[in-house]
Amino acid sequence: MRHNEEEHPQGSCQQDQKKLNRIRCWLLDMDGTITLGEQLLPGAELFFQALNQADYVFLTNNSSRRAMDYVQRMNRLGIPITRRQMLTSTDALILYLRQLSAGSELRLFPVGTPEFEAELAEAGFQLIHQRDQAIDFVVIGFDTSLTYEKLDIACDYLRRETRWLAANPDLVCPMPDDRVLPDCGSIIAFLTACTGRRPERVIGKPDTAMIDMILADRGLDRDVVAMVGDRIYTDLAVAQRAGITGVAVLSGESDWSDIKNSGIIPEYVFPSIRELADRLRQAD
Repeated sequence: MRHNEEEHPQGSCQQDQKKLNRIRCWLLDMDGTITLGEQLLPGAELFFQALNQADYVFLTNNSSRRAMDYVQRMNRLGIPITRRQMLTSTDALILYLRQLSAGSELRLFPVGTPEFEAELAEAGFQLIHQRDQAIDFVVIGFDTSLTYEKLDIACDYLRRETRWLAANPDLVCPMPDDRVLPDCGSIIAFLTACTGRRPERVIGKPDTAMIDMILADRGLDRDVVAMVGDRIYTDLAVAQRAGITGVAVLSGESDWSDIKNSGIIPEYVFPSIRELADRLRQAD
């Protein structure tokens, strides 16, 4: 499907098919693209069957769970993946913190779930939970265990010019039955409103940190990598920023009108992952 067509564009030119056939690594959003809650979206299994020998990696901005939780979740749903095929915003945050630490042990005040904290602790960072301590960074994740006390202490540190980082900019996390949960971006908005300060970096999509990690790990050129997702300001924006192929599916947050009006136009737009699977199977 091409972005210059009007409604649910369905391109059929041979050049478009050849470009899709060249993709060797598919980067996949999860909720709204492949899954919704604990269910696969229709057509997801067909997509993986159509990949042939191409690699795939799930990229999630959701920092509320451990990476292995997502691996186990996808395996339960019948999608076989290993730890190497799951990359979270927490993974990218840890790599960035390691680059900043220059070998020293960083002291962090975390606003996140116990799982988020566990990943940071296992990476070798010292976690501080009290106010009025010497810390290096406040780090913010998607915190489904959020308390007012955490926000209050974080604001204290930020008002003292403590550096801060966040895992992802998502305002909401989609849930079944059209529900949403306040996500990390909403926590950032709260802290910014209280302190007048923005985080110095928000690591998850659309930041290119996760894309750069995969390209370096796999030794891939950008023209053989595609990002598939439903969100304009994360999935489609990161593809544009990273210079890889962008593929939108309209099964989640965004519709075609949203995309046309956003100024972030992907190379392909499909109603859902099922139609992308159908297109890939045309190469057989």
